[in-house]
Amino acid sequence: MMKRAKTQETPLDKIYAIPLGDIQIGDDNVRLSGATRELDELMASIKRHGLLQPVVLKGHHGDPPYELVSGQRRFLAHETLKLPTIRAVFAGNLSKTQAVVHSLVENLQRLELEYHDTAQAVTYLYRKLGKDVNAVHQETGLSLRKIRDFILIEARATPRMKSLLEKKKVSPADVKRAIRAAQDNLAKAEELLELIVKYQPTVHQKRRIVMYGEQKKGATAKHILEEAMKPHVEQNIIISLPDDIRDALVKATESLSIEPEELATKVLSDWLRDQGFIA
Repeated sequence: MMKRAKTQETPLDKIYAIPLGDIQIGDDNVRLSGATRELDELMASIKRHGLLQPVVLKGHHGDPPYELVSGQRRFLAHETLKLPTIRAVFAGNLSKTQAVVHSLVENLQRLELEYHDTAQAVTYLYRKLGKDVNAVHQETGLSLRKIRDFILIEARATPRMKSLLEKKKVSPADVKRAIRAAQDNLAKAEELLELIVKYQPTVHQKRRIVMYGEQKKGATAKHILEEAMKPHVEQNIIISLPDDIRDALVKATESLSIEPEELATKVLSDWLRDQGFIA
């Protein structure tokens, strides 16, 4: 029987601090899209906790330039933060096939958590950190709006609503709109979500669902959707806002977890109603 040659092991357990200037993003990296998605949150996490998972480089330490096999988003985050070095391990002289396989497997193993799992973890941190969303933001790097969305949906959405969210039939924004339009009547909110899944209203129609639901508390879910989906003439009004008002608008949308257009429409509608221009 022929004796199988012994495979040389690569020192993937040894971590080095490598200057960013010595690293190039190779053609074998399989992440062709989404590399810059939510990079702010990754940067916030790195600033808070450091880089927990080193990038993988092709080649051997001491012989730059090195080719990045996996960890493109981590590398870009370090570049944006202007950090001089990055924690890295070396995979040796990989062939193109080996490099592509390594990159693919590494990315497949780093899929995002299911929405429910993430919501539970964020809610747990929120409770443990004194119900302080800013503390959760500091620890995780997640945006304040996303943290508030997780907390609200975990606390108020029904199991059926969460199931639709898990299956990506609806978005977190859809769940929030349904709850607001139903005035916290969760059975009506659940029915609204089912109707949204069935009839696929546009973004403008979804906003009208909220407006009509808040105006007509006694309306049924079906009536709310029918009114929202009636033909409307949409007109965009562009206004220039002073810096202080624009900053206040950004803070308000973060705090209230609401889209800027919805907030502006609500404020304007309330003012026009108070002045008697709307019955």
